[in-house]
Amino acid sequence: MKAFSMKLGAFLAGAALTAGAANAQVTHSIFEIQGELFASPLTGQTVTTSGIITANNVTSTTSGVIGYFLQDPAGGPWSGVYVYDNTQLPNIGDEVIMEAEVAEYFDNTELINVTSFTVVSTGNALPAPAALTTGEVATGEAYEGCLVTITEAQCTTPDADFGEAIFDDGSGPCKTNDYIYIPETGWVQDEYYTLTGPLNYHYEEYKIEVRSADDVQIGLGVDSPEALGLQVYPVPARDFVTITLPEPLTQIQVYSTLGTPVAAFNQLRGTTTLPCGNWAAGMYVVVGQSSDGQRHYRQVVSIR
Repeated sequence: MKAFSMKLGAFLAGAALTAGAANAQVTHSIFEIQGELFASPLTGQTVTTSGIITANNVTSTTSGVIGYFLQDPAGGPWSGVYVYDNTQLPNIGDEVIMEAEVAEYFDNTELINVTSFTVVSTGNALPAPAALTTGEVATGEAYEGCLVTITEAQCTTPDADFGEAIFDDGSGPCKTNDYIYIPETGWVQDEYYTLTGPLNYHYEEYKIEVRSADDVQIGLGVDSPEALGLQVYPVPARDFVTITLPEPLTQIQVYSTLGTPVAAFNQLRGTTTLPCGNWAAGMYVVVGQSSDGQRHYRQVVSIR
């Protein structure tokens, strides 16, 4: 009888949540909850919002399933949020409307204390993932809670402790988290991956929550051969950096480790000296392409 009473109580509580949400009106969009700020301007307030479930079964080794990700169907920056909730078990693609409290948990904007919840429709298309460089992921506050994709990033550390791994596409490293999925055989050192998942903020780092094997593509695309190195000196450089080119290149582009374009130079051959006196001290990525488009080059340079 006690077990039956507990199950009945849980059923009635869930029914009450659903009934309340069915009559709810949206008071704030996810964009307004995020507020284009590191910390939500609505912290501590109860809001009613809606969106598409983009990831579920977020799981802690100590607490079991603890939440899911919600995003506006239009996508874009500031359109996603994590929901800390172990009472509802929505499916990916569900459109939901819910009432909850806005909170900052160690600087991660979350919805907690869900007081009403209903599924409006199911099987909806997900927002398009934002295509980011690994460097942009590492500073991705605007995409916290949003689906993101990194493309052809090399696994530089397959075991960064606690099931995490580090990837780098040349723009700077970023991490994956382990709350939803880890490959059964683990990540592979120096392999190239294209990964998709919602961006979480965990232990003061932005990390991609890969959801399943469907979010993982291994290897380089046919049109994107492995980048070859360039001879660069001096190291570090100050006013000029000299690059020895193995063949004529149609263009050389220089990016900061955050993926920001810094400079571009066209139709280069032989030994080329590039002015860098106005670049801030730090690391940069130089990329180039052969004139026939068949070979790609990439080299990290240091400026002091």
